[in-house]
Amino acid sequence: MNILFFDMEFANGKIPGSVYSFGYVRTNGKFKLTEPQTDLLMNPECEWNEYVRHRILAYPMHLVKEASPFPGHYKRICKLLRRADLVVGFAVSNDTAALRKDCERYGYKPPVFQCLDLERVCKKLPLHREAHGLSGCVKAWCRFIPENQHRSDGDAYATMLLLKAVCEQTGVRPKELKKKFSDCMIPSVPPQAPAAEKNDPTPIKPDRPYYYRRRHTHKSDEQTSAGKE
Repeated sequence: MNILFFDMEFANGKIPGSVYSFGYVRTNGKFKLTEPQTDLLMNPECEWNEYVRHRILAYPMHLVKEASPFPGHYKRICKLLRRADLVVGFAVSNDTAALRKDCERYGYKPPVFQCLDLERVCKKLPLHREAHGLSGCVKAWCRFIPENQHRSDGDAYATMLLLKAVCEQTGVRPKELKKKFSDCMIPSVPPQAPAAEKNDPTPIKPDRPYYYRRRHTHKSDEQTSAGKE
């Protein structure tokens, strides 16, 4: 079984598609890494949020500016996402929306895949309901605070550790996750609305924008959401 855990970071949450890193971890069905955790840096080619630039960015700015923009990583990202037997993220609607926007921005077709939203899984389970955010859930389920927070590959690795703990403590095997938590599987591209609904004049309340993010529970959450939002 090929499981892909991924996370993305944004230079400015108010600019759709401002992705500056795509981090991932690949494992087999026993959560053993099949390759080293990886962070793909990319130049977001946009104005940076000052808080993100000075408090969130885990790399020297010159490395990010020298990196290839999104088109240079598009094929690799699509290959990773499409070939995985299971794709997992935390609060993944933020990431899938940003990925679609970057594809739209550069004229590419967004990859189509299903992703298990581990945040939704944790909210459904009776254990550790008091936990919130990625770091809060890792602390509750794994009994330690994850390292390299706000770095994409670090968050992807923390997501892997969290799912491993969830499987071990609930007795659910990785190959059963899609079926058992089918309502937590998020499509990377939302399905098209039927024609009748498209013509319905009734206004629809929009979903929260992709940059509304509260991955971590610590003192600077409100400030962080202003950057990654």
